Amino acid sequence: MPTGDCFCGCGEEAEIGRWFVLGHDITAAAALRALQGMKLPQRLVTAGFGPGRSVVQAAVEEAGWVRCAGCSYAGTPANLAAHTRAGSCTADAPADEQQPPARPDSQSAVPEPAGPAGRTRSGRAAASSAAPVPAESGAARGRLLPGADAPSWEKVPLHLRQQLRGAAYQLVTPVQGPLKKPENRRLLSAVRAAGRMRMTGAQWLLLLTAPREAFGSPRSQRARALYEALEHVAAEHTEHTESDAGREAADHQGEAAAG
Repeated sequence: MPTGDCFCGCGEEAEIGRWFVLGHDITAAAALRALQGMKLPQRLVTAGFGPGRSVVQAAVEEAGWVRCAGCSYAGTPANLAAHTRAGSCTADAPADEQQPPARPDSQSAVPEPAGPAGRTRSGRAAASSAAPVPAESGAARGRLLPGADAPSWEKVPLHLRQQLRGAAYQLVTPVQGPLKKPENRRLLSAVRAAGRMRMTGAQWLLLLTAPREAFGSPRSQRARALYEALEHVAAEHTEHTESDAGREAADHQGEAAAG
């Protein structure tokens, strides 16, 4: 928590709730870079980013950044609001002021093949992503889980999400053990999303089917707390959705047979 003293070490008093006197954070960051002697590309590589892994995308997925709908800009919600107000793009411009979408060339525009009842292949793919998924491992092992796009993931009871949030935050503050491995980046991102209570269906599935050892060693109290919270979600929430998932599975099997 901020102490009231500016963290750059100048000796001045910072405002309540702030770490720095206005502008001193920029000076402190520049001074630290000078002492470390590393340029930005070097710091990015040291942190695990670069051409193969976007630091901006990581901030969007893990730190609450958001992307502009009208251009490639990304930043905090407050910065995005300022960016939009500044008129830097057409994200919020009236429809009649925006450029109309380019019409596809008549020779290159190929209509997507339609399936039975006029449904496209992409429509089938979207439908299948909501199909029930059998859990073969993890806290939900042996259960039938809703698909990644199923609306039931938005209805996980608040007390379960709050219990998971606390355990998830503790597990990644700081990140330790298996979650530090590059191959577990997606799982780490899902744990961080749970700590913010802003999870997608795909992240729910990833957490509920991840093996216990993926979160930490058998002696890790933090990993055990998270896994127990996931077991509660599996027991209390999925039992109410398994019957619905079963009906969805039967519907999808019927559609597949009809196709």
